[in-house]
Amino acid sequence: MKNSFDDELLAETTKIYKVFSNPTRVKLLYLLESNEMTVNEIAEKLDLAQSVVSHQLAILREHQLISFNKKGKYVSYTLNDPHILSIIELTFDHVSHVIKHEPHHYNFR
Repeated sequence: MKNSFDDELLAETTKIYKVFSNPTRVKLLYLLESNEMTVNEIAEKLDLAQSVVSHQLAILREHQLISFNKKGKYVSYTLNDPHILSIIELTFDHVSHVIKHEPHHYNFR
């Protein structure tokens, strides 16, 4: 890692991690990885109210993680940035090691 930080880059990075702090948003990202879905379909699949799904989708759109496609009166959503799931997977791997009190096997330096 660099010795100096780009404050703007650091601020935007922390915003993305705040997006990940909500389990529903993480579930939405995985659900939309290989599926283009409407709010109704998502709400049914995750057993959530449509208003909850719409709110979380708006946050994901704000951070350019998903995109939408409007066809008539229907709007469907899909993952816009598939590599974001790699970041989540690395986090899952880290957390798994922490939970199991195992050493970490990554060396990025």
